[in-house]
Amino acid sequence: MDSVLQLKAVTKVFPGVRALDAVGFDVAKGQVHSLVGENGAGKSTLIKILGGVFAQDSGKVIFDDKQMNFRNTHQSQLSGISVIFQEFNLLPDLSVAENIYIGREPKKGPFIDWRKITADSETILKQLDVNLDPKTIVESLLVAEKQMVEIAKALSFKARLIIMDEPTAALSEKETEKLFEVIRALKAQGTTILFVSHRLKEVFAISDRITVLRDGRFIATKDARQTNEEEIIRLMVGRDIKSFFAKSSDHSQSVMLSVRDLNFQDNLRDISFDVRCGQILGVAGLMGCGKTQLAEALYGLLPIERGEIVLDGRGVRINSPQKAIELGIGFVSEERKENGIFPGLSVLHNLTMAIIGKLSGRLGIKLDSQKERDTLRSYADRLDIRYHRPGQEIDFLSGGNQQKVLLARALASDCKVLILCEPTRGIDVGAKVEIYSLMNELAKKGVAIIMISSDLPEVISMSDICIAMYHGRITGFLNKAQMTETNIVACAVGQKTVGIES
Repeated sequence: MDSVLQLKAVTKVFPGVRALDAVGFDVAKGQVHSLVGENGAGKSTLIKILGGVFAQDSGKVIFDDKQMNFRNTHQSQLSGISVIFQEFNLLPDLSVAENIYIGREPKKGPFIDWRKITADSETILKQLDVNLDPKTIVESLLVAEKQMVEIAKALSFKARLIIMDEPTAALSEKETEKLFEVIRALKAQGTTILFVSHRLKEVFAISDRITVLRDGRFIATKDARQTNEEEIIRLMVGRDIKSFFAKSSDHSQSVMLSVRDLNFQDNLRDISFDVRCGQILGVAGLMGCGKTQLAEALYGLLPIERGEIVLDGRGVRINSPQKAIELGIGFVSEERKENGIFPGLSVLHNLTMAIIGKLSGRLGIKLDSQKERDTLRSYADRLDIRYHRPGQEIDFLSGGNQQKVLLARALASDCKVLILCEPTRGIDVGAKVEIYSLMNELAKKGVAIIMISSDLPEVISMSDICIAMYHGRITGFLNKAQMTETNIVACAVGQKTVGIES
């Protein structure tokens, strides 16, 4: 095997954290090599070392048979390595061509040769089979188009190794397939791709080889054709997960939440269902079916135009999130960064935000800091939330740990009903296992859980009962035996109904 990149005992230590511990593996020329691992496994640190953002503390990075010690990103790019980070590094007010050649504009005498910049950009975009006008302002582009500009910029450096960090995170299925076509074309031209992702189906669809990191250490490199998702997951988390979704519930308990004829504009039309204590109700449907609006209406974020909600045997009116919290309803938003966490605030304050009143001193004025820290410690132990200190900004936690903080915030208010919107979206497999385990634990304690998810295996495996929605209406009430992907999809596209009286 002819290697383009060799890592030998690469180590990086931050205060209190050994992010990489003697990591070593090879990447073959002209292959798609995937790098996988849980959040905190060391993937991002390794990418930043290769991209010149960090320098390793020890070990060797050998690229094209030369030992490299990158002091900055420019050195890495000039050597033939380009990193496309999940957050694009583009200037929105400049054109496509300007972004591709920024800082390296060809000159004609003392002036920038704009004709050459445009022509060269057009050549690279055609090479990628991308129909983009080089004069288009980047701000007006779609996410998938911006990604192609990043790839074009990498090729303008004549990159022999392109590193893609979670490249499909914000792409549709069609856009993902287009990206994969581009990756295959680059591979055919001899370019090497280091593909970093937590989406294992995509990893197996595009990879020649797969390297697993865990807790900053190299675990294994596998030929993609000679392994499978189950083995890779086991290597990532360090244990077998045959009980990945395992659960059991007591169906004999009383109804905790009863919803009757709920209506909100065209998004919710005559919605009725019950959730018992200890049950997990899955809610499935395509984008725009009304499932998100259902969650928001139950939490007081949307006004209910008509209908009745009975909580623990008592009719209630939920007109605000504060009222929902007072009644014992917890909520975790599907948009963790936009509507979940409070960026810039500490892990401590993000967790206790909903129960500030309970943590006040005797006169109800001054916050009891000790109680607040004790609450954080209690939930951090229970949910295995990993952070450096209570005052650490939540922005610097991994996605899985941010999600656990949001769960802890909901649980801290002693909720009877917990509404989870896309509870495992964007988090690694190890964090998923922990969240499923927590859901099972809460169900056993009698909490009624409403889980809104676009992940059908998750819905089928975790739910006791499931409702499917289509255009604001419930088109399926499915028990465990009826919960198949075929049945749920048929209901979600309006082809048939299951469990609905005609």
